[in-house]
Amino acid sequence: MFLDVLYGVLPLFFVMLTGYAASHAPKFPASVEPALNVFVFYVALPALLYKVVARADISDGVPFAFLWISIVSALVFALISWLAFRYLLRADRARALAGMLATSFGNVSYLGIPIVLGVMGTEAGFAAGMGQLVHNIIFMVGFPILAQIVLPHAGGGEHKASAARIARTVRNALVCSPVTWAMLVGGAVAIFAVPVPQPVDDTIDLVAAAAAPGALFVIGMSLKRTIDRARSRRRAPAAADGTAPAARWAKISIATMVVGKLVAFPVLVVAMLLAFAPELDRIWFNSAVLMAAMPVSATAYIMAQNDTGDGEPTAVAIVITCVLSVIALPVLAQLALK
Repeated sequence: MFLDVLYGVLPLFFVMLTGYAASHAPKFPASVEPALNVFVFYVALPALLYKVVARADISDGVPFAFLWISIVSALVFALISWLAFRYLLRADRARALAGMLATSFGNVSYLGIPIVLGVMGTEAGFAAGMGQLVHNIIFMVGFPILAQIVLPHAGGGEHKASAARIARTVRNALVCSPVTWAMLVGGAVAIFAVPVPQPVDDTIDLVAAAAAPGALFVIGMSLKRTIDRARSRRRAPAAADGTAPAARWAKISIATMVVGKLVAFPVLVVAMLLAFAPELDRIWFNSAVLMAAMPVSATAYIMAQNDTGDGEPTAVAIVITCVLSVIALPVLAQLALK
């Protein structure tokens, strides 16, 4: 299992390295990354999710055990992370929220889906799609709402919670998300056996084929920006605000994020699956574990910076977890996957 997963994961990380190398070339200025990201998120990834859902056997539906364990484990681990940062590391509310997000929210869309498909094949596409949807709903909806409540004036702007702001957060993350609509349309096609013209199917196949390499290439390009931010932060003078020195706190917090994201979170999911759903089909079992084991999401930095004003430790954790996951994922597969 170790070698199977390693060989399945390595090509994906090689594409990431290609993106990172390209980000240093004059032909790929900083403006290229946002354009590629828009294409992947709004075109290629929805096409891929539509394709895997529309062609999946969803007659048995989504196992309830997969749903509730994925949801509960994510919420429980987020709470544990918050308590660890807030009371063990004695972080203020902003840093504790940023730490909680980085420790709990993995790159389930751009990296999770390609890895699940690469490890288990296209038959795992429906499970991968549901797994990323669960994680994205919890953190891309729940975290901004929580930040509005806990940090009404953080991030340099007004974040005071209100019904209108919460409704806008939910709308942006769900109703306006092309990923959500792609899965809904794909599910409708599969459930009602809607005939799709061959030229349309072929077009979707062509676009969907760009999702995995495109997403991984974008992740690689974003690593350069993340590394540059981290270097700039290290060169900046340390803050003296009466709290723990910034450099020392950042190191402790980054170590907590890395160990929590790559080890503690997937271990919790495995423990819950073995305790409450040991008979769960291997595709759903493995998808739940792999989604929990994804490295820190690049979106976590943006959300942490915007909503808490402190995203730099998250930026470093993104780079470290991406690198370490090349080994962490095959080791996890060897020890825990069916």
